[in-house]
This record gives sequence, structure tokens and C-alpha cells, in this order.
Amino acid sequence: MSRVAAIKKTLSSLENSVKQFVSSSADFRIVQTVGQSRGEFRTLFILDSSFNPPSIAHLSLATNAIFQQSLTFARPYRLLLLFSTHNADKGSFDHSVFAQRLAYMSLFAKDISDHFTKRLSSCPPGASLPESSIPIDIGLTKFPYYHDKSAAISKAEPQAYPSKPVHVHLIGYDTIIRVCAPRYYQDHSPPLSALAPFFEAGHRFLVTMRPSIASDKSSANFGTLDEQRGYLRQLRDGDLEDQGLKKEWANQIDMIESPNGEAEGVSSTRIREAIAEQNWQEVQTLCTPSVAAWFVETTDNGGHSS
Repeated sequence: MSRVAAIKKTLSSLENSVKQFVSSSADFRIVQTVGQSRGEFRTLFILDSSFNPPSIAHLSLATNAIFQQSLTFARPYRLLLLFSTHNADKGSFDHSVFAQRLAYMSLFAKDISDHFTKRLSSCPPGASLPESSIPIDIGLTKFPYYHDKSAAISKAEPQAYPSKPVHVHLIGYDTIIRVCAPRYYQDHSPPLSALAPFFEAGHRFLVTMRPSIASDKSSANFGTLDEQRGYLRQLRDGDLEDQGLKKEWANQIDMIESPNGEAEGVSSTRIREAIAEQNWQEVQTLCTPSVAAWFVETTDNGGHSS
């Protein structure tokens, strides 16, 4: 049975999981795990998975962060694909799409696991590597903001992660700008003091820089890689201290480059347009294999996934 056929059989169960979570008092819940759990671990990489649909750019965010060698995070590792049932900018999601969105993430998690295995096998002898396999959780939260998501994970009852790992949120450059934007925290004074519990708990952001390229017009809004590094320097120099962001907190924000321009110009918008046009070659180029197969196998003649 193909992965797509197998995951389609779980749609009803996934939908029930979402309904139970949304109607419960819980703010965080793990609904699925891909790979074998091995007890305690020390670093929890978190990839926000509210995108629709997953792309090779999101794969790059996850895998490059874990494989990059310039920073050291305590091992063992675990990866959490975290889906928010509420979006800060767009309001609550339509409940009818939840099960399919979780199906995307389940397929995406399996593709990430495959990618880890393939990448490990191609590394030269003696290279510093993560573990041979990394468990991948798929989780739900009711919060839109990163600091609230981490708080929900830490406070979950029963404890989701008893070893109390450091959280490392994997984000793009465009996202760190929003994280540090005072307008999102107007119920705090000063606004960015809202981030204090997150940083004081030792949690971190790992930012993949977004280079400006001609084929991606939106990327021009974020400047050159040097300008993006300059933004982090400004934070570390205290440019937002008057808004509540302590300059020492900026030392918990790290930036890395996407190797070889990987996933440049890729966006979920491009994928949705390709699906609507049933341009399957484009979809297979922009999505991971199992996610692409989902759309090829489930999209009707009107360009809608069923």
C-alpha cells in the first residue's frame, strides 16, 4: 500500500484527534510520532507547520538546521512539526481542512525521516553528525505566537517532554522580523517584554537567511545576506531595548545560510497555484515526494484535494 493510500485511511481518526483537541482545555498535544522514541533528549527542534502545503523549503529549514556544523546543540535531538489551530494574522482555520493538513504533515514527516537517512549515508567518514535517526512528533497547539507555543509545550499535562529540552524554533528571516515586531505584543509594556519567559527559559531561534533573488520578488523586501546579518547585530547592540527586547536575548538568535541557494524561490503559494493548474511536474519539483504524491493522487479535475 502506498503512503498516500495508508494516510487516507487515517483521515477519520485524524479529524477526531483535531476535534477532541479543539474542544479540550489542552493547549498542546502530540497526535503522532514518526520514528522510534529513545527516552530522554536534550534539544527539541520545532518547525511551525501551519503552512499549506509543506515544501522543499520547509524540508531545508528542518534538515539544514540539524546538520549544520557551525553551532552546537546538546544531543540527543527530537523534531516537532507543530500545527497551530489559530493563526495570528488570519484568524481561526476552517475545521474542515484540519484532517488533510495533518495528513500533509504525516507524509512530510516521513519524507524528512527519509531525507535524514539519505543524507547521513552520504556524509564523509569522520564528519560530525546527528544521531542515525531522529524521532519526529506531529503536534497541535492553540497559540499563534512562538513564545506562547513554547510555554504550552512546557506546561502540558501530562508532560509531553519530561526531560525539559531546550526549544530551538526553526524559522526563516521573514519570520524573525515578525517575532521581534512590537505591534504583535500591544498588551505588554514594553511590548517585547512578552518574550521574557521564552528567552529566560533558555529557548532559541535558529534563522535560515533568505537571499534576495530575481525569481522571488518578495525576497527583495528583506535585503542582502549582509543586511540580514546586520539586523541581528542591531538586536545584539540593543536597538530594540526600549521596546523590551534585551540585547543579551539576541544571543539566543542564530543565523545560518541555506546551502547552495537550496529552495530559493519556493513558496506554498507557488505550490497552490501549480495544484490548481494541475501542473504536476511543478508540484513534484516544489514538494517532497510523498506530499507531491498526495496531490497527484487526490486532486480532482477542479484542482481541489479530496
